[in-house]
Amino acid sequence: MLFRGLGINRKLTIIGCGSIGTTLARFLETMTDVELVYVYDTKKEAVEKLMAECQKVRFATNLADAFENSDLIVETASQAAVLEYVPKALEMGKNVLVMSVGAFVEDDFKEKCRILAKQKGCKVYIPSGAVCGIEGICAAAVSEVDEVIIMSYKPVEAFRDVKYLKTKGIDLDAIKRPKVIFSGHAKEAVKYFPKNVNVAATLSLAGIGLDNTVVKIVIDPKATLNTHRIIAKGTFGEIECWTRNMPFPDNPRTSYLAALSLISAVKKITGSFWVGV
Repeated sequence: MLFRGLGINRKLTIIGCGSIGTTLARFLETMTDVELVYVYDTKKEAVEKLMAECQKVRFATNLADAFENSDLIVETASQAAVLEYVPKALEMGKNVLVMSVGAFVEDDFKEKCRILAKQKGCKVYIPSGAVCGIEGICAAAVSEVDEVIIMSYKPVEAFRDVKYLKTKGIDLDAIKRPKVIFSGHAKEAVKYFPKNVNVAATLSLAGIGLDNTVVKIVIDPKATLNTHRIIAKGTFGEIECWTRNMPFPDNPRTSYLAALSLISAVKKITGSFWVGV
């Protein structure tokens, strides 16, 4: 089987109650075959606010119990959360859906999760996130792919408090025109911009790896959208696609499409039809 169904009266755990986790919880509230949604966040007040809005939401006071009672564990928090909680969920034989894909930049951790999932008969799901074209890259990678490049263009506010920029002495407020602030491989980009370029990690896992996927990050002070351009070439031909995303109003680092991608992935996992590779 491509994936294991979750059965009737599904229960899920969401780690993280930020923009994406909240959007998913609100959607799950509308699903008649979802019974309970456990939500964990270090900011309990955020979960309590969500509980007042969604009847199915419960605060996960004990994550081990929440995992045990859940059919699917969904991470929407951070790379640190992936490192801490995903192996525990896999050890319990639980399927996991990961948004902070950059955590898999470490080969040892990725291999650990792969082995655990195989041993315990569960799976790690990674949604396409804030870009289109991932399905095409997955298909192309079955043959030979010569190069994959992703160029990301974001507004200034998406990079506030990024440590890498401070170490490079880059003054965000002094940027008046589009400026390339990073050019290198995905393995470095994911480390330096953990909250901005999870799409690069996803693209790398779908295609030719973190060490071979080229990433260019551009700050555009006039930008109002988060834009990604993907170029890939290989024996299949060529792929070029643009995605222009609306950012969350309260979190400009995150694209709304990323949350929709997560919802789509949950629908695929729980449903009877799977469209795309």
